Amino acid sequence: MTSDSRIWRIALLALFFLSGVSGLIYQIAWVRQSVFTFGVSVYAYSTVIGAYMIGLALGSYAMGRHIDAHARPLRTYAALEVGIAALAALSPFLLGALHAIYPGLSNALPAGGFWLTLGRLVLSLAVLTPTTFLIGATLPVMSRIYATHGGRVGSDVGRLYLVNTAGAALGCVLTGLVFLRYLGARETIFLGAAINLFVGAGALALMRLARAPLPAAAANGEGEAPGQGDRVTDAAAAPAIGRAAHALPISAGGLRYVAIAYAISGFIALGYEVVWARILYVHSSHAAYSFSLMLTVFLAGLALGGAGGSWVLRRRRATLRHFGAIQLAIGLLAVLILHAFARLPALHLDDWFGGYTVAYEFLIAFVTLFPPTVLLGTLFPVVGSLYTRERAQAVGLRIGRVNAFNTLGAIAGSLGSGFVLVPVLGLRNTTVALAVLNLALGAAALRFDRGGRRALRFAPAGAVVATVVAVAVLPTGFYLGSYYTEVDRLIFYKEGVETTVAVLEVPEDNYKISFVNGRDEVPTDRASMSAFRLLGHLPPLLRPGARNALVLSFGNGIATGTMNTHDIPVIDAVDLSPEMMEAAAVYSEENYNVLDSERLQLHVEDGRNFLLRTEASYDIISVDATHPANASSWALFTSEFYQLIERRLAEDGVFMQWIPIHGVRENDYRDILRTVWDIFPNMVLWSTGSTHSYVVATREPISPVVMQSVLARAAANPTVVRDLGPPEAIAGYVAMAEGDLTRYIGRGPVITDNDAFFMPAR
Repeated sequence: MTSDSRIWRIALLALFFLSGVSGLIYQIAWVRQSVFTFGVSVYAYSTVIGAYMIGLALGSYAMGRHIDAHARPLRTYAALEVGIAALAALSPFLLGALHAIYPGLSNALPAGGFWLTLGRLVLSLAVLTPTTFLIGATLPVMSRIYATHGGRVGSDVGRLYLVNTAGAALGCVLTGLVFLRYLGARETIFLGAAINLFVGAGALALMRLARAPLPAAAANGEGEAPGQGDRVTDAAAAPAIGRAAHALPISAGGLRYVAIAYAISGFIALGYEVVWARILYVHSSHAAYSFSLMLTVFLAGLALGGAGGSWVLRRRRATLRHFGAIQLAIGLLAVLILHAFARLPALHLDDWFGGYTVAYEFLIAFVTLFPPTVLLGTLFPVVGSLYTRERAQAVGLRIGRVNAFNTLGAIAGSLGSGFVLVPVLGLRNTTVALAVLNLALGAAALRFDRGGRRALRFAPAGAVVATVVAVAVLPTGFYLGSYYTEVDRLIFYKEGVETTVAVLEVPEDNYKISFVNGRDEVPTDRASMSAFRLLGHLPPLLRPGARNALVLSFGNGIATGTMNTHDIPVIDAVDLSPEMMEAAAVYSEENYNVLDSERLQLHVEDGRNFLLRTEASYDIISVDATHPANASSWALFTSEFYQLIERRLAEDGVFMQWIPIHGVRENDYRDILRTVWDIFPNMVLWSTGSTHSYVVATREPISPVVMQSVLARAAANPTVVRDLGPPEAIAGYVAMAEGDLTRYIGRGPVITDNDAFFMPAR
């Protein structure tokens, strides 16, 4: 290979690396922007990711069918990158337009979660699929450009997979930790578009630098002219160069098996991602960047696996036994990883890092996910080699097709695991089921490979035995790797679609606590109960005779049950987790049996999405969202959210929201208060001590006369006195009234949807 040709190929890899960076920028930024319209529920998230991946699959398949006939595929690649940039730059405005369309459309659909999810999917497809179609088309086109030499196809497409996936990993971590924080979501998307424009310009520059196409004798698809195989041309030649002598001897049945098996592998890989993410949540801070860190490790493992597979294929031919051996190893290792999860608490890694830091979360993801994802990454170059049979003349068609099959399998794996397997089987057994699929694929591959060694005939049996033993010795416990494994104190446990909820009780201390995906929620210690009681009692005291109330974040119902003692005719309570609603039954003493109330209407939905879709106005709106640094709650502390509250609050209504003091940087805390005050200038800050504070807002100032009326009503209500104490104790909960509060807040920015980013305080 000449030095010019080598430089040209390196330049192609560099462009495809940058293309991978932009692809993950879009995915993460689009998911974040879709929160404002569709909410943060797993159903909303899945529709956006589903639309993203459907576009990838369609683009890969459609372009793969045509690119091999193109005389100048590099020009096509440049056009794709420019098209991606143009469509991506429009996407923030199109997603914003959905914000106006979605409420009316969703309310016009038949009742039921299925129709709402379908509506979200259709809207997501309309906005995102054109861009992702072009993104998906880039792989078969670049394969057509780069993998032009028979006998090196698997290695070459492995290199493409390596650089593109490595770019995706870099784009993932930079977007999650840097771009969204310092640029904002919209500007991050524009940055991705700029990268694609640069890649498109780079491809055009390479095309101009290319030499004349190869002579026909060198481009006949079966041989190459002497001394011409490494010449730099637009397509690295017109029709691709491929040597018949290098073609792998795989039967038609073997090729069909590879395509089907790789589709099933996509199902398994995304199934593992769902399960591993759920288990890792037990050990993470659930911050906005937590999933990005996990996904970065996942992608980095795939990239390294692609590098290893490509390196091996430069030295030996791929066979079905390689594919089968990798599948067997993945199945066994996936079960062994469960042991790693289960033993993480014993390592006390959080103590080493001083808590849930970025470095800590990256390390636990690396320790658990990196080994199996490396194996998963080796599959692509092996499959690329097998499915193309190392012949380059139809590389675009075959790579496009097999990549599309894998992506469709991945869509099914993500949805099937998240919505079916985990709720039915649980996290542990879902992993085992996926591992069984790996073992079955490995065994089938070895049967297809009739030229394999005799010793390998016993490999499936050995892998099955080892996996069975690994499953048998898994430690018991309601959480895989939870720090809280006191099963004797467990009074409720359920693994749902997006949350795993466990409730522990210490009867001798009259104490209960819930763990939601491993994070402690709803403790019944004295300070926390005071917080729940004030959230329930204060709004009705400020708004006597309220006709209705809306509670966002029902949790286990203590605040809602407290509010229900004031005989409000209708209370709409919203929560993402149906498992938390079920667990409210074991909090019946604390929540005053609120689940039995005929006035209560429960809604399993994202709170912000409920506000966006409802047409009702409420006399009381109470928000008890989890910590603002939590990935599922940050959007409930922005100016746009408070504008939604203002539109749904009745003229004489009361708005109250819990604002945590713990784990929040003081600047973020001031910014949150300033953001509320910007919409509700008649705001008072309350606090029950410990780490609990609350903003209470009305349209008219809470004057001393109003406060005297509140305290008089409190004194006349025995339940209020029992829960909160005498009137003077309630008055002591006022932390800052208007004058002191405005001085404390000071001048500064308000938090918007575009720039909201809360880093947990150590």
